[in-house]
This record gives sequence, C-alpha cells and structure tokens, in this order.
Amino acid sequence: MNIQKIIILDFGSQYTQIIARKIREIGVYAEIYPYHISKEKLLSINPSGIILSGGPNSVYADNAPHPFNEIFTLGIPILGICYGLQLIAYLNNGIVDKSAAREYGRANLIFDKPNKLLEGINSNQVWMSHGDSLKALPEGFEIIAHTDNSPIAAIQNEFKKIYGVQFHPEVHHTTDGKKILENFVRNICNIKDKWTTESFIETTITQIQNQVGNDEVICALSGGVDSTVLAVLLHKAIGDKLHCIHIDTGLMRLNESRKLMDLFNQHFNMSIELIDGSDT
Repeated sequence: MNIQKIIILDFGSQYTQIIARKIREIGVYAEIYPYHISKEKLLSINPSGIILSGGPNSVYADNAPHPFNEIFTLGIPILGICYGLQLIAYLNNGIVDKSAAREYGRANLIFDKPNKLLEGINSNQVWMSHGDSLKALPEGFEIIAHTDNSPIAAIQNEFKKIYGVQFHPEVHHTTDGKKILENFVRNICNIKDKWTTESFIETTITQIQNQVGNDEVICALSGGVDSTVLAVLLHKAIGDKLHCIHIDTGLMRLNESRKLMDLFNQHFNMSIELIDGSDT
C-alpha cells in the first residue's frame, strides 16, 4: 500500500496491540513487526515513523531485545515508550539505572519546556509501569517532562526527531495519551493521510484484482479467523474465480467442518470443496 504508515517494533509489551489500535483510531495506518526486523526489511516498508514498544526486560539483561544498530541514523522519526525510551538512551550512550525502584501506577507529569510531542496536553495524569529508569541523557537529548519519582520522564532530540517517554501513552490511564500519539504521527512524522478500515478494504480489493487479472485462485480454508477473512475479501475482489478448499483432518471439533460449510453456503454464497481426510 502506497500510504503513509507507522511501524511499531514489538519488544514484548502487553500493550503493543493497543498502540496499533490507538494509531489507527487517529486515522493513520499502523503495522506491528518484531523488534529484530532487519534494516533492509524496514526500509522496504518505507515507514513515516517508528514506535519502539515497551517490554518486560532490562536493557542490561542477557539476550535483552535490541533493534539493529543503525535504526537511529535512518532519519525516520522515532518514539520510544518505556523500554523503548530506555533503549534510546542505552544505545546512544546514555545511562539507564538498572537498580531503580520499580514504579507502577498513576503519576503527575510536569512539563519542562515547550515541545511538539506534548503540545496541547490538558491533563497531566500518566501511567507508569517500569523497573529501570533513565539516569543520564544521551548526547544531543534534552528533558521535556518529569514526575516526582522520575526526573527524566520524557526526552527529545528535536533535530533527529527522536522522542521517548517513560510512561505509557497508549493506555486509558494516561488521560491525554491519544493526543500524545497524535502529536507524534501528525506533527512530528508529518503524516497527512486519513486512513480508515474501509479505505484499506477498498485498496486491498483493487490490488487483488490487479494481481489476479484473469487467473483463478485456490484458498485453503481452515475455518479460523485469518483464512475466513481472507476468503471473504478474495471473494469480494474476484467472485467466482475463487475456489476454497476445506479439509476435515479428523482432528476438528465435532461437526465443525459441516458448520463451516453451512456458514459459507448460507451467508457468503461461495464455492467450497470439502475434502474428508479423516481416515488419513
């Protein structure tokens, strides 16, 4: 898709999916990738911005998840959240306090200087959930906010468009968290596109039609969410040129294959071939 997008690198946070959902609610397309994505793969995606998720690890731990080394030199705006903030500091020669007391719960954010990330924030309530914390800034960074327990709660390198927050803007306990994410994607990443799920479906259907042309398509249909959504989307795009095949392996739930056939026949009017492979 030739649209502006945000890439979220997942470092194991329980909130990663929420980050993606909030970005999409803002009207910007977002995709989640594992933290170890290669430089070549990331550049091929051509993101307008990158978000580093939180995570349960310490940056000092053995086998702690780190991204590729050049990620901060690509010229792509970056927002680090919690563990993501600590990665920004650690990988840019700042100091992360690995002996800091764990902080969990609501905190009051105190602004230190005007900045694009926190612009227009009306509520100071944020949600903290971290063990390590930032002790010394990397060169070129400055503090933009703090709390009573976290002297460095938000940082920026305005020239490189790299930002980090110790708190979680994606959860509802951070009252104006969605506004912070919107500031990042709109004002810092400069994304102008207005993306919706409807436009995604329309674009995808057109891409499928162009790729398939006059050919026909076989879809292996397991009955799960992924293959079912795929089959319906394909059918919208190419109609009777789609041929779905479902195999009853003998390990399905009782009557599951028959219910699947009935569902598609009654509601989607699609051609499905049922293969009984239970004996095999």
